[in-house]
Amino acid sequence: MSKKRIVDKYEGLKEKLSKQEFPCNYMFKFITTQEKLIELTPYFKDAQIKTKPSSKGTYMSFTALVMVISPDEIIERYKSLSHIGGLISL
Repeated sequence: MSKKRIVDKYEGLKEKLSKQEFPCNYMFKFITTQEKLIELTPYFKDAQIKTKPSSKGTYMSFTALVMVISPDEIIERYKSLSHIGGLISL
């Protein structure tokens, strides 16, 4: 995936988010493995977190509700998680 495509993805997200009122609660949702969940959790110390295993227990759903003040804060958090391999954001 080219860098330009990644930038476009975040620009589209920022455009959608700019239509919301801030500050607000934002729900981050991910699918990951139990091992990656350990890497993900420290990025959401300020959040209400819910996890749920998949029916076979192979994956975990991770939901974090966070108070945010701007679209940029949301995008920066997504970018800070981009190094975690196998993380699927919903």
